[in-house]
Amino acid sequence: MLIGFENIKSKLQDSYQQNRLHHAIMLCGKNGIGKASFAKEFALEILQAGKNTHHPDLLLIEREEDKKEISVAKIREIAKFFNQTSAISKNKFIIINSADELNRSSANALLKILEEPNNNNFLILISHSISKSLPTICSRCQIIKINDLNFDNFSKIIKEKIPDISLQQIKILSEICDNSVAKAINYGQDLSWIYEALLSSLNEKIIDENLIKKLSDKKFDFNNFIEIVDFFFLRFIKYLYGKIDFFIFEEKEVFQNLQNKFNVDKIFQIKDEATSGLMKATSLNLDKKLAVIIIFNLLQCPIDFQDFI
Repeated sequence: MLIGFENIKSKLQDSYQQNRLHHAIMLCGKNGIGKASFAKEFALEILQAGKNTHHPDLLLIEREEDKKEISVAKIREIAKFFNQTSAISKNKFIIINSADELNRSSANALLKILEEPNNNNFLILISHSISKSLPTICSRCQIIKINDLNFDNFSKIIKEKIPDISLQQIKILSEICDNSVAKAINYGQDLSWIYEALLSSLNEKIIDENLIKKLSDKKFDFNNFIEIVDFFFLRFIKYLYGKIDFFIFEEKEVFQNLQNKFNVDKIFQIKDEATSGLMKATSLNLDKKLAVIIIFNLLQCPIDFQDFI
């Protein structure tokens, strides 16, 4: 049983046993807390799949790797699947991961399916942001809000995934990844390294050469750096309000130095300018080294441009 989903599973099981399980369920919550894994686990249990994680009466709908959205063709697979006779179980389940990635055509196609529910056919939609789904789709689903993982639950799951991890490392991942297990497992090490390198660069007023190399790598997802910069400013703002419980890497030295230069209002302004500059660098495919210089200049940590020629 996935940690943090015990009560929800119990309620859904009770609904199923009383023949009151809604034909369409939308699980809403933060990305990376295990909603899709729980949906699959629940469906397989109802289907009595045992240890078999692949069941002919369970269909998973996801966008293709090279696509940004779930196509209408993918949604049309649902109608075909529902019209087929069940292979083993009396029930059939479809999991859509995620509803946020439906385009207008695929969303309208799904709406038609939701308007004509069939007995023993169940749809589970995963949503990281319910505002991205059509209201007409939401209105036809039972909305179940999944609470964010607290630190204790996050820690238990991470320890299961990474047995030799230290408590300090877990605390760092918890902060940087906002208790998102998926993010911590897939990107945590990378995000932690970037944040440490950024803080060190600001503290020493010399940009880490390895950080520049990483950001300049065509395979590197620059959005991760933008996320870390946003995280840095949010942490600094918390520090200015006295809301920091513990410091990560060289935060204390960096924050103390910056506190002497900027008040909260100015930091909010700098944060907006930094984010805008980084997004522009991404959209226009500008030199990522210049994007880093933007951050340094805004924080009044000038560097020698000759270092990058």
